[in-house]
Amino acid sequence: MSCTEFAKEDFEDTWRKVSKEFSHWEIFSEGKQMIASVKDMFLRDRDLYDMTYSLHTAIADTNAGAVNDILRKATFDEFYSEMQCARDMDLQTVTIHPGIVNLACTGLRERSVECARQTMKSLDRASADLGVKVVIENMPKMPIMLGETAEELAHIVEGTDLSICFDIGHANTTGQIEAMIDTFSDRIANVHIHDNMGERDEHLTLGEGSIDFQHVISMLKGYTGNYIIESKNLDSAVRSKKVLERLL
Repeated sequence: MSCTEFAKEDFEDTWRKVSKEFSHWEIFSEGKQMIASVKDMFLRDRDLYDMTYSLHTAIADTNAGAVNDILRKATFDEFYSEMQCARDMDLQTVTIHPGIVNLACTGLRERSVECARQTMKSLDRASADLGVKVVIENMPKMPIMLGETAEELAHIVEGTDLSICFDIGHANTTGQIEAMIDTFSDRIANVHIHDNMGERDEHLTLGEGSIDFQHVISMLKGYTGNYIIESKNLDSAVRSKKVLERLL
């Protein structure tokens, strides 16, 4: 499971709660749980918990599609530092957002996409150098987001060996569920699962929205990786887990 709200909590307290309900935790590197700040504790106490782990990199202050070279480099440097932590902590995958468009003026989407492509190429090299699996996530329906459609995301990762994090909820808001699976079927290495009504990214408990998860999972028949429940809180995640267990 994964939850952005955990970033407000102490890492050790969250770890204890999550371990009682889940066997895999995708750690969200924000707030009190920035991965570099919890790495030593994690390495010290890992054997106390029978779990596996992956990482979602910081999103609040990063932008892989920044048109400002200095800020784009700072974003890459942050991702690289988090990837180093993932390597040292033996985390399974590192999920990264493809970036956002320039907000200062209109008409810069194409340039933002090209800047994101540059970042992806750098991440691809870093992934190979560090031996860390990097997965790029499709985004929900929001005008500022890059990688909303399969076509645009494919262009952003073109020429790299980067894998894809298929976010089912995000794809439902853009009407891109089938397109994402068709385009990236052999590159999907992580799946985020949560529900919504198809209009916005609500992160509802499974079954509370409009997504036909049985159909989606049947389309992912070749996928053998994790299904990461992304939730608003732990209680919602536990309810989603019961639904997912029935689906699988």
